[in-house]
Amino acid sequence: MGVLIAMDTFGVREALRGAAGPCVVTMGTFDGVHHGHRALVRSTSALASARGLATVAVTLARRPEQVFRPDALPEICSLPERVARLRAAGADRVVILPFDRTVAALDYRVFAALLTDELQMRTLVVGEDFAFGHRRLGTPARLRELGIDVVEHPLIPNAAGTGKASSSAIRAAVAAGVPMDSAVAAA
Repeated sequence: MGVLIAMDTFGVREALRGAAGPCVVTMGTFDGVHHGHRALVRSTSALASARGLATVAVTLARRPEQVFRPDALPEICSLPERVARLRAAGADRVVILPFDRTVAALDYRVFAALLTDELQMRTLVVGEDFAFGHRRLGTPARLRELGIDVVEHPLIPNAAGTGKASSSAIRAAVAAGVPMDSAVAAA
């Protein structure tokens, strides 16, 4: 099974369990799956391959800002397109988790336990600015304190070299009138 979707709030455990098997995980919203995201998935895939494990990309059905700010800018691409792009970048499996205020309130330790116990995550590969769980307290340092093997991938610069590749920057550029193709190329 390449894609597993759990749309109800309590489907987090079931979604992870349904895709279970020893794996290296990368996790994020991955809106647009821009070149920074693809580099992260490729690195995850290379590490997983070297360890004889599957590559799993865990993403959210909705961006956090869509839950907390009704006026949030629209997505760069649809969920099915995001899944296809993650698979093309090297993910063996893509797990789509529900995201609402209840899930947002999960303590990072609970979420980390779900990843290790239900998904059978062996290693988590994330960007340097990654954090998850309530109030984004699940930083790489705190996850390591829980005994999780975390690999931090360097942030990938945007095309101009003036900052990191960013879905937020793409959405803002499109909202300002830049054509989508140009906004993505500049990211």
